[in-house]
Amino acid sequence: MLVVDTSTQTTHSTLSEEVIEEVIACARYGELEELKTIINSFPVTHLELKDNLGNTALHMASANGHLEIVEFIIQTLGSYLEKIINIQNDSGNTPLHWSALNGHEKVVELLIKNRAGRTPMFEAQQNNHEKVIEFLLANVDPDKEEESTTTENDADTY
Repeated sequence: MLVVDTSTQTTHSTLSEEVIEEVIACARYGELEELKTIINSFPVTHLELKDNLGNTALHMASANGHLEIVEFIIQTLGSYLEKIINIQNDSGNTPLHWSALNGHEKVVELLIKNRAGRTPMFEAQQNNHEKVIEFLLANVDPDKEEESTTTENDADTY
């Protein structure tokens, strides 16, 4: 149902689009204080909405190495985080992919660890899951990565 505020003639859906654009722009350009102000005024679920290329605020903050914003988004989302942490944009990239693609080591470290500060490799090793360990090791083989690289990743804009 579309909600219309007759005093300003602004529709709820239009307001949401404007807010989403502002949230994503703040995340993209590193404007933490402005992002906090917006999120304090609107539902936290605005952080899970996407732009026209399928990017969330977490995608943009991760792609541009804005560690404080990534931390803020993670803390703010709480239980919603699990819903969006692995959302793929239209090019199939998650926030982790984008931070890795752009060499943002601290953001990668933050995104790859669970709440206990453990990586997938650590968890697999601790639980003796040899096939998972083999899979993870096989998929970090630099020679294999070079073969699978596509130009689609290069088409992403941040």
